[in-house]
Amino acid sequence: MKVCEIFKSIEGEGLRTGLAAVFVRLHGCNLRCSYCDSMYAVEGSDYTQMNVGEILAAVGSHRLKSGVDCVTLTGGEPLIHEGIEDLLTKFSEDGFKVNVETNGTVPCKWRLPGLFYTMDWKCKSSGMSSKMKLQNMQTLCNGDVLKFVVGSTEDLQEAESVVAQLSESPKHQPSSMPHIFISPVYGTIPNEQIVEWMLNSKTMTQNNARFQVQLHKIVWDPDRRGV
Repeated sequence: MKVCEIFKSIEGEGLRTGLAAVFVRLHGCNLRCSYCDSMYAVEGSDYTQMNVGEILAAVGSHRLKSGVDCVTLTGGEPLIHEGIEDLLTKFSEDGFKVNVETNGTVPCKWRLPGLFYTMDWKCKSSGMSSKMKLQNMQTLCNGDVLKFVVGSTEDLQEAESVVAQLSESPKHQPSSMPHIFISPVYGTIPNEQIVEWMLNSKTMTQNNARFQVQLHKIVWDPDRRGV
């Protein structure tokens, strides 16, 4: 498995914002988003080949040193890697609490103790909206996250439409909807515009959508790696 980096930091967004976690960033992705901030994990040769046991040992060493049992599996796109089911199973068996950050192109097939998904819907400004499928979002459960990164008014309208369609599907009644998060493409659309839109959107307020910023880009330099 191609591993770009393994490091300890805080969760910058989502359900565990601010909590310590060990990040495992895998190399390789099936999308090319316009605003990607980790292209070093998408293209090139900046990675190390590691097997499941080596990854578990590296993550386990952080737990031994500091007691951190939260893991965030990210990329790139982690769910396209051969051996990912085995890695997720081992994490679960070892008692880790795993957040899988995925780009929306792969359905959430594995349901294991301690595991949840944070799935993106790539809006138009990403250049990848045509790759999105609502049926993949429908594999999310009420403990998962559906995330929209928006950079324009058009993106906001797209996000609202997706949430409306998801909430109207037979599976996703209010009690079974995933957590909805909205965040800006860094340095583009004003935060105030997003928040005011959310407050005026019945669809977003009824589905408990939350605004977020990338906390790690506030704490550290926005371009810094390994945080």
